Parts: sequence; C-alpha cells; structure tokens
Amino acid sequence: MITDEATKRRGFVRAFAATLAFWWLYFGLLWSRMLVERSDGLYAGWRTVWADWVVHFAYANVFAYRRIGEWFSTNPIFFGGGFNYPFVADGLSGLLMRAGMERIGAFLLPSVVASLILVALLFIFYESLLRSPKIALLACALFFTNGGVGFLDLAAELAREPALSALLLPPREYTYFPEQHIWWINIVSSELLPQRALLFGMPLGLTALILLRRYAESGFEGVSRARLAALGAIPAALVITHMHSFLALVVLCGIYLLYNRRNYPQWLFFAAAAGVPSLALFALFYAGSGAGGFIEWYPGWLTHPGQRRDISLWLFLWLNWGTFLPLAAVSLIRFRYYRDPLVIGGVVLFVLCFLFRFQPNVWDNTKLLTWSHLLLCVPVARYLAHLWSKPAPISRCVAAALLIFTTASGSLELLRMTRTEAVAHRMWSRDEIALAEAFREISEPTSLVLCSDYHHHWVPGLSGRQVLLGYRGWLASYGLDYGPVERDIRSMLGGGPDAEALMAQYGVDFAVIGNFERRDFNANESYFDQRHELILDQANYKVYSIQRQPGSDRL
Repeated sequence: MITDEATKRRGFVRAFAATLAFWWLYFGLLWSRMLVERSDGLYAGWRTVWADWVVHFAYANVFAYRRIGEWFSTNPIFFGGGFNYPFVADGLSGLLMRAGMERIGAFLLPSVVASLILVALLFIFYESLLRSPKIALLACALFFTNGGVGFLDLAAELAREPALSALLLPPREYTYFPEQHIWWINIVSSELLPQRALLFGMPLGLTALILLRRYAESGFEGVSRARLAALGAIPAALVITHMHSFLALVVLCGIYLLYNRRNYPQWLFFAAAAGVPSLALFALFYAGSGAGGFIEWYPGWLTHPGQRRDISLWLFLWLNWGTFLPLAAVSLIRFRYYRDPLVIGGVVLFVLCFLFRFQPNVWDNTKLLTWSHLLLCVPVARYLAHLWSKPAPISRCVAAALLIFTTASGSLELLRMTRTEAVAHRMWSRDEIALAEAFREISEPTSLVLCSDYHHHWVPGLSGRQVLLGYRGWLASYGLDYGPVERDIRSMLGGGPDAEALMAQYGVDFAVIGNFERRDFNANESYFDQRHELILDQANYKVYSIQRQPGSDRL
C-alpha cells in the first residue's frame, strides 16, 4: 500500500525532474551558443553578453596572467584605482585559464554549472514556501519568463500580417522596448547571461534563505551556534561575489527577524557571525575606492524626472509588469501572504527600488528587482494554481489567459535568444585576436598601455594588460571620477607639450594607436612615429614601445 508520504515524495521527484529536465536542457543549449569562434573572429550569441563580457574578460585576465601578489594592486580598467569589483565569478574563470583551459571553456563551464545549480535551488526554495511541487514548477517558469506587455506589439503585427516566421524568430526584443517605455528586461537576457556576479550570487543567497527558513520554522530547535556561524559564511561570501544579492539578503533577514522575534538571540548571533567577516571583506576590498553616487533618494526609478521620460508611474508599472503585480497583490490578500516574511521582503525590495537608486547607473536597480521578482513569483503562482484548481471551465480559461499574458513577452525573449545564427554579435576579429596574442608575448602582465577607452578594445579584453582608462560607461556606473585621467590621455595621445612628462609620470610602457584612438582622442600618429619605436603594426593598429625610445632617454 502506497503511503501519503510516498505519494508526496513521488510527486516531488516528478516535478523536480521535470523542472530540471526542461531548464537544464534550455540553459545547456543556450550557453553552448553564447561564445563561438567563427572563421572571422569571436562571437557573442546575445546582445547583452556582447556588451558586458568584455569587462569580465578583463577581470578574468588579472587572475589568468598576473602574479598572485599583483591581483588586487590596481583596477585592470582604471589605472590607480582599486580592484573593487566582486571578483569570485571572473576569478574562477581566470584561474581555469591559468590552469590551461581556453577562454571560451573557462567562461562557459562555470556559467553552465551555476545555471544548473540555480534551477535546482530555485525549485527547492519555491517548494519549501508553496508546499506543492507542481506550483513550485510553475513558479520557476514565472521567474524565468518575466516581461511586460511588449508582446502585444507582436500580436498587433500578426493580426495585420500573419507570419509563422515571426513566431519562430521574434523580430525584436519585447521585454526591452524603449520606444514603448519597457525596460524591465527578461531576467535571463539582462541578468543571468551577462551579469556573471549575479549568476553566482543567486545560488548563494537562495542557499542561505532555504536554510534560514528551515531553521526559523523549527524555532531553531537543534540548530547549534556552530551551524549558524557556518551559515554566516554565505553572506560574507556574497560581499566578494555579488553585492546586490548581499544587500537583498540583509533586507530579507532584517524583515524575518521582525516576524520571528521570539528567536531573536539566534538571529542576532547569525547577524554577528555574518556581519564580522562581511565588514572585514568590505573594508579589505572596497573601502577607500573613491566610488560615489551609491544609495541616493530617487523616487520613481526610471520614471524619476531626472530620466526625462514622459510617462506616469502607473502606466510604467503596467507596461513593464502587466498582470504580474495585480496578481501578486490579490494573492497577497487572498492567501494572507502578508504574514510571510519572505514575500513581504519581496514587496519591500520592490518599493525600495522605486524610492532609491543603489548604483550610479539607475537601471542597475534591476539586480535587486530580480530578487523581488523571485519572491513575488510565490503569490502569483499560488493564485494561478488556485484559479486552475476550480472545477468551473471558465476559471481554468482565465488562469490560462493570465499565465499567457504574464509570460508571453519573456517566452518570446527566451526563444529569440536561442536563434544565435541571427542575433550573434562579433566581439573581436581574427586579426585582433592574433594581435592581442602577439602583444602578450612581448609585454609583461603589469605593463601599462596607453590606448582609447573603446568598449571592445582588444588590450584589456584579450591581451590581459593594464590600461590607463577602460570604457567610461563602466567607470561611471561604478561611481569613479575618471575625468583627470581622460584629460591626460587626450594630451598624451595627441602629442601635447606635456605628453612625454605625463607618460613618464604614469609609467606608460606601450601606446596603441588605431581607429578609435584617432576618432575619440585625436591621436597624433606622426608624433609617436618620430619619438617612439614601432613594435607591432597589424589589424589597423600600431603599437609603440615607450620605454625603448630611439635616440633619447625615457623621462
């Protein structure tokens, strides 16, 4: 005779296996196409990977090529600044490269593993809150298919001119639709693929929440201080893995303490066990970084007047979240989720993101909104399952319609991401890759290179050599003041009267002049031809040695 416990266990295994099978297959397929070498160069399979992974390559190069004692000596894309970016994900890829793995494998393998772990932990987390494997499966689907009402644009196009090809290859991104004020981009597209720190940080945060939930529900019975101290290592690890996940965990634990005051001694001990190493790591890697513009009052988020977007907050919420937020609100009341600290934590994180900006680039609030979305999928999945469970056919029709409306834009995005043959972007040409390898052979890991800040410059991204100034968009998002260095670079590349003195002051070892140095910094090529030794001339770039000046001594 099959017991209820055995039936529940079998139901859990089936739903867990179905979730893993689908999402592991999807992420395995997706990641296998995200970095591909073709005959003419290295390609990224998706726009956001093309945009973000250049800097991740630069960070990984630090661990791949520099001596251990030099890893944190300076920021690889901002000379003189501290290396204060959460480094665990890129450090792992760099160490794999150092061990002999080629770059593509060193980046894709950890990403695949982190994605698979995330899917498994996400299901376990949802099942622990929802007490239903089937609804946990649904919640996982809701999490990965977020998106607003952009799909209605495609529906209108298909109504005018039906075309199967538009469904097989959606003609645009429908969760990134600036013309329609849609900026809440699908989480896989905007966060999990490009944001390597978040991809590694979310499994850590989920592990902490799963264990803390289990301990709190048992009244911390049988939970020793040693176990709590060990658990405190997870928030500490998040400090150097993903700061936004650390901040989200702090907020959620604080709310949990308010709901669970009878166990406050255990919570305070956990806070101390997590807080001491977290503060130590923060002081070690981030204190004195010179960064500014973090945590600022900014009501309205992307509808703030400073964003110069003529749209009301309520319309913005509808366009970007569609039926998701109304469903969450109804379920919050209907199923009394206001009594659940984690669901309320999701609400609090959402509100905070619309009151403050947590990084100079206000769009980066999405890293916290991702955690809010993760938690609010709980009441949304519960309400949809409730509608589906009713015997009336109309109720099931409504549930199906709401599910489609909530996930259509995100689903179109997930489909479009797999069509890399149509949406891939070249990162570097074959000639640039060969140039970077040649330059690496004749330079030292800490050689300082004078070049432009072009987003896809081969020097920081491929050669692994230190540049004076990386892409200014990244530096601005970190809150770094790069103005003085930029002015000095213009003077040096332009061959100004103080160019030699400035190069000596910074200790420049090499100068690179290519199309972007000429276009963006008015580089004076003849100045370097006359004064410095040309050591490489290929792929439309010239590389000069500043130390080996013919006929003169270096200042």
